[in-house]
Amino acid sequence: RGFAQVRRQLPGHFPAWRRSAFLAGLAALALALLSPLDGLSDLMLQAHMAQHWLLMGVAAPLLWLGAPIIPMLRGLPRSWLRRGLGPFLAWGTLQRVLHALTRPVVALSLWALTTLAWHWPPAYQAALRDTFWHDLEHLCFLAAALLFWYPVIQPWPARRPGARPEMLLYLAAAAVFNTVFSATFAFSDQLFYPLYAETPKPWAIAPLADQRAAGALMWVASGLPMLLAAVAIVLLMLSPAHRPSPRVVRHGEMKTTRGSSWRNLRTLGRSVWLRRTLQWTMFALAGAIVIDGWLGPQRPSALNLAGVLPWTYWRGFVVIALLIAGNLFCAICPFTLTRSVAARLLGRRFSWPAALRNKWPAVGLFALYLWAYEAFALWDSPYWTAWIVVGYFSACFLVEGLFPRGSFCRYLCPIGQFHFVNSGVSPLEVRARDGAVCAECTTHDCLRGNPNGPGCPTGLFLPTKTGNLDCTFCLDCVRACPHDNAGIAALSPGSALGRGRSRRAVPGLDVAALSLLICFGAFANAGAMVGPVVSTGEAIANWIGTGWEPLVTSAGVLLSLTLAPAVLVPACAAAGRALAGTGFRGTPIRQIVARLAPALVPLGFSMWLAHFSFHLWTGFGTLAPATDRALVELGLATSRPFAGDAPAGAFSVEVSSSAWPSAGASSVTGRRAPDPRSASGCRGPPWQSFSTLPGSGSCSSRCRCAEW
Repeated sequence: RGFAQVRRQLPGHFPAWRRSAFLAGLAALALALLSPLDGLSDLMLQAHMAQHWLLMGVAAPLLWLGAPIIPMLRGLPRSWLRRGLGPFLAWGTLQRVLHALTRPVVALSLWALTTLAWHWPPAYQAALRDTFWHDLEHLCFLAAALLFWYPVIQPWPARRPGARPEMLLYLAAAAVFNTVFSATFAFSDQLFYPLYAETPKPWAIAPLADQRAAGALMWVASGLPMLLAAVAIVLLMLSPAHRPSPRVVRHGEMKTTRGSSWRNLRTLGRSVWLRRTLQWTMFALAGAIVIDGWLGPQRPSALNLAGVLPWTYWRGFVVIALLIAGNLFCAICPFTLTRSVAARLLGRRFSWPAALRNKWPAVGLFALYLWAYEAFALWDSPYWTAWIVVGYFSACFLVEGLFPRGSFCRYLCPIGQFHFVNSGVSPLEVRARDGAVCAECTTHDCLRGNPNGPGCPTGLFLPTKTGNLDCTFCLDCVRACPHDNAGIAALSPGSALGRGRSRRAVPGLDVAALSLLICFGAFANAGAMVGPVVSTGEAIANWIGTGWEPLVTSAGVLLSLTLAPAVLVPACAAAGRALAGTGFRGTPIRQIVARLAPALVPLGFSMWLAHFSFHLWTGFGTLAPATDRALVELGLATSRPFAGDAPAGAFSVEVSSSAWPSAGASSVTGRRAPDPRSASGCRGPPWQSFSTLPGSGSCSSRCRCAEW
């Protein structure tokens, strides 16, 4: 009754689909609480997790999409509203409490804490034994989920319609939490809830297998609603109807900041000495990786700097920097430090071949890296990691010495291409502040350079530059601009996706192929650490015969990186052209693919972010024992200055085997811990992982290894 009334009065705010969404939310509640699934949850953990997913990931967002507040109030008798409920809802204290609870940080924290608290074994098993606690658990989950989804959906009459880019960070934080929490169940060899071992199991499922299946269900299913919400926000941000008009900063306005703290910050950011200091720091770390990779212990790789710094720390910090700022790691890249020396020695005698002035060489090199990473387990080989670093320095030196400045970064570097593509979702870009000033400029120093700076190494002309494609954030153009008309500016994340490197350039099929490779590569790279994928590959290799494992791995990677995008994306393009009507029938498929590919970049970046952040979190304490071992072997320390005391002759290294997928116990050599449960795997319960501070040297499991 209430919905019918408000639909007649406010049809724009209450279309028919809102009622359908609300009814679907009620149906999800009924399926979770009133169906046979409720009884099955007492016997199987995965059924219980399906219940929680329906409550927190399906019912809650659907209920808010129905915008039920006003219709429910309008459906009540007027006397109830006038005498009791109305004054109570208008009570100032209640309004302030609700406003505080629905703040994003508070809502996310309550959602995470509720999840952890009720999965604590005593609380969880109490809910299994007693109906009261079970019902209270479900009530808490539903309430926490409603608080969590409220800032994302903000049902009418919320005051902030339209796209809100900060919600992407909110959903990303929730996705990282869900990844770490769910992966702990999926990869652990410890049964967290012994009560399930005492109950009969349908279909003869082992309790530990049930727990791992529950973890996989939480990991995938819980991420789907967040992914859909993120896609909806990005579409709103890219929609012209919701895109805010950019504020033009006039040249005269910038002079008012002289002498202010903001100007000091700008000066520090554009300082070439700061950049060189950071580059030399990265150079020193690269040198440590090479030396330890060649001379240090190869097993376990977690005790070698070459097995920790690049694969656990560097990758994690890269994706976080791309998310919150931009392409910062290209700006402090150590490989380009020798650029000037190479130019003086080799003379830059050649121009880059016209046939290779595209992204196809980078596509091939990035595909080669993804294949080699899985085929040769590069993440578990400090020796080959060191050679990769040396090869990078050598290739950059030769290319930058023989060809024009910036050729390596623009056309070849796989790491740089990864940064270029994924920086399309970053909130910052380098651009001109006032187009009128650029129109009056005759020197074009941002491109050509001057004594203050060499100009853009990748040939970007600042007045026509759009987005972050090919931008290394080196700020050479900013330092070279004689009008102080260039700098780092904010933009809506994803707003530059689908554009070329300049306003005049249209992205070609090479950029589309690179975007698709990075997107599909994210899922291929992450899928290779999932148990069912590894088991399937081993089963196929065993069926073919001994010695075929590398070939099976190579075939799986190549199929994921080539056949899947080559078939699925053109098929989607053809289907879209057919459904779009006669006006698009003549549009070439390759043109549609070139426009469609950038739209998949946020999806791929989300997987890279979840994957690398998971390794960074679970392996954050591994740097201390690796550094201690290196210092002791070099004679620079006689004890463990970073990781603390340990039994004589051994390191007690906290390592999660999920950070080194498919290695498991085989990567742990030397003397093992007496407790057989601590030999491999992610042992600790999920609440223990979150209660441990990063950097304290404690992760989920303890392995005693690497006696030296």
